[in-house]
Amino acid sequence: MSLKIYLDTSVISAYFDFQKPVRQLITQKWVQQNAKEFDLFASTLVLEEIDQNTDHELREKMLQLLNMLSISILEVNEVIFTLASVYREYILPQEINDTVHIAIASYYAIDAIVSWNFRHIVNLKTMKAIQEINIKQDYSSIQILTLENLGGDQYGTI
Repeated sequence: MSLKIYLDTSVISAYFDFQKPVRQLITQKWVQQNAKEFDLFASTLVLEEIDQNTDHELREKMLQLLNMLSISILEVNEVIFTLASVYREYILPQEINDTVHIAIASYYAIDAIVSWNFRHIVNLKTMKAIQEINIKQDYSSIQILTLENLGGDQYGTI
């Protein structure tokens, strides 16, 4: 049984981000070599964030990448918005989309959320708070990782 992985928008955009070449390389190589080992998920929020990109060519490339990876798209609902608001109450009070991404992964019992967002998502303070909230709210524990934690470390390190 494959692990269920939620990819936030930062992972999809990193595939095309030549301004961060090591992150781009890790993402591209991981997609080519490791992605097939996992059940991949994104959400309607990821689609909305991609749709907000003003670079039409890049937006199309990101959507093509989602299709190529056969990513399952998860719907957002009121329960997810409520959980995200609890996250904002205790941590990340201004980061609506980031907390919704985490709530989506928690609600659907995804094994890990994968992100390149070190400021708001992939950091110890956020991880600890999310685990504590999930326990209190009767959601399972969720890992918060980068692609380096899922085999991407063989292609370089950030």
